Amino acid sequence: MSSDPRNSPNTPPPARAAQQDRDVQPKHARPAASSEKNASKKRSVIALSLLLALLLCGVAAGVGYMVWQQMELDRAAQQIKDTPEPVIEQPANDEQNNLIDNPIDFASLKLENPDIYAWIHIPQTDVNLPVLQSVENDNLYLDHNRDKEYAVEGAIYSQMANDTGFSDPVTVLYGHNLVNGTMFSTLHYFENEDFFNANETMYIYTPGHVLTYRVISAYLYDDRHILNSYDFRSPTVLQEYFNSVINPDSLLVNTRPGTELSIDDKIVQLSTCMSDTNHSNSRYIVTGVLIDDQPTR
Repeated sequence: MSSDPRNSPNTPPPARAAQQDRDVQPKHARPAASSEKNASKKRSVIALSLLLALLLCGVAAGVGYMVWQQMELDRAAQQIKDTPEPVIEQPANDEQNNLIDNPIDFASLKLENPDIYAWIHIPQTDVNLPVLQSVENDNLYLDHNRDKEYAVEGAIYSQMANDTGFSDPVTVLYGHNLVNGTMFSTLHYFENEDFFNANETMYIYTPGHVLTYRVISAYLYDDRHILNSYDFRSPTVLQEYFNSVINPDSLLVNTRPGTELSIDDKIVQLSTCMSDTNHSNSRYIVTGVLIDDQPTR
């Protein structure tokens, strides 16, 4: 009759058996808590190293982008600096009805980019630039230059809601305010009352025309999209808007006293952002009213 092995005097108790099993195992087969700790530590070091490498790559990429951005701004500034100011010559007494020559070579500009349709020049500022309008993307030139290349400075542009012949009662041109003073940055000169009072003329050139505008107001505005916020087909809405242009409700404003606008007038509004971070959602608007349209050859 066999007995239960668990009751055999030669059979060690389970706990003792387990201990004996451990005692006879090779040392390298035993659980090594310190090895697990070392492996865990090694994994942590590797993870931290990878994280640090990613952070360094991010910093390098950020620095590289900033360097590229500054190079692009410097290039744009130099391009503007190298652009001569348009010179309007007096009409000659000849058989061509005393028409003046257009100082802008639009034929060459159209070959450069068909989207160039006008040129704006404001004396005593650095605004001496082509004006573009894309027929495919309203905001293409927010971050593309006159060559249709991606560029942080963008270009001066209007949207498709505006006619390129400046026949609308309200035309809005957009441009960036940049740290290097290019594009529409120097519009902020008009914040100074003395500068505003001394400079009231700006010119827009189109194929066949020189348009002269009188600067009548410059003021801080909110971030409403002007052309989408008002129905200028309504004479009442248009007149009310004109009244707000010559008498803006703004803490930062300069205007020409005695200015009047009627629904037969045509204005151009130049829109750029503010440098002050407290007004990051605001726009600075310089408005000119058309006072002369001179045909050119």
